[in-house]
Order: sequence, then C-alpha cells, then structure tokens
Amino acid sequence: MTVSRYRMRFEKREALRFISHHDLMRVFELALRRSGLRVAHTQGFNPHPKVSFALAIPLGVESLDEIVDIDIVHEAEAPAPEAIVAQLGAVMPPGLRLLWAEIAKGRPRVVAVEYECELPPDFAELTELQARLDRFNESDSHPFTRSRGKGKTPRSFDARAFTQSARLEGRTLKMRLAIGQEGGMKPSDLLQILQLDPNRHLVTKTRTILAELPEIQDDPSSE
Repeated sequence: MTVSRYRMRFEKREALRFISHHDLMRVFELALRRSGLRVAHTQGFNPHPKVSFALAIPLGVESLDEIVDIDIVHEAEAPAPEAIVAQLGAVMPPGLRLLWAEIAKGRPRVVAVEYECELPPDFAELTELQARLDRFNESDSHPFTRSRGKGKTPRSFDARAFTQSARLEGRTLKMRLAIGQEGGMKPSDLLQILQLDPNRHLVTKTRTILAELPEIQDDPSSE
C-alpha cells in the first residue's frame, strides 16, 4: 500500500460559514467515510484521519478558496486528483464545493489571505470611510487590541504591519492581510478599525496565498 497527499482547494459558503473549524473537520471526516476513500491515520493510542487544513476560517466568513491536505491510501499508482475530487465532492453537503486538487508533499504555509467586504447600496459614508482608510494606510503603525473572551488575555498587535493592502473599489472593501509565525489578524479587526460593524457586513475570503517552499519534508509515502 502507498500513501499520497492530495492538496485540495474548496469553497465554504451559505449556511456553512457559520460552522466552527472543529465542525468543518467533522464534515470532511464524515464525507470521507461516505466516499469510500481510504484515509491514512496517525499512529498511537487514539489514531485520527490525516486531514489537515492550511488555516482556520473565521466564523461567519464565506470562503471561495480554502486548502485542505488529505493523505489517501491506495494500491500501486496514485489515483488522478480529478478522480479524488469527483468521488469526495459527490458526498459533500450543500455549501461546500471542492474546486480542484493536486498531489503534494510537505505542509502548506499560508503567508497572506485576501478578503472582500461589499457594502450595501444604502451605505452613505463612503467618503468618510475612504478618509479613514487613507489615514490608516498612511500611518506607520496602528496598535489594536482584540478581546478574546472571558478569562482570556486580550491580544495586542500592530494592525498596520499585518495589512499588506486595503482599498475601496466602488462599494467593495478589498483587504490583503499577512500571516506570520505569530499568527495574523482577522478581517473583522480591520473593519472595527475603519468603524464598520463586523456583524452587519458580510466578509468573503477570496484567496489563500501559499509560500513556495524550496525544500519538501514530511513525505507521506515514506510513512
């Protein structure tokens, strides 16, 4: 038997944007069982399927470009990525659509994420919003503190350092936010900085940007 790692991109939309990252993992595990695909498992007392997401999706955010790695057990030649997408995609719930796949090695490293927030037609503060956005973009730094809930220490960081770009195109706010070893910032953080209510404006994740890794490690075929 041989193990191949399939890196898949997928959409998470509609009502599924409200499920947690833990629930999303459960959705994939159940779909893999229904599909009949053989998934490799970890070793040890409590083995679990080798399904790994490149990045957790903020709750309530629709995504057009998510990445998941799945280690598939097979005989002889690895199945074509298109065949894996078709077999698994046929049992996915509404709102979750597999886009394409490739055979990959190592683990993906996300370096930036792009988002869009479309403002409603009755939004009457575009001029003021543009002025706030200009001040933010022209600043050298912008300290921001995010509450992490009761009993947890708030997280403080420089929001300007994490914002690679932010601009208005018509009524659409487009953001490209960096991801580093220390984590990143959420699109809702930038909305709050710009005095927009994150609970009133739908954010869509449009692109996940990966680093090009010159050295490949953690080859599943060697396990």
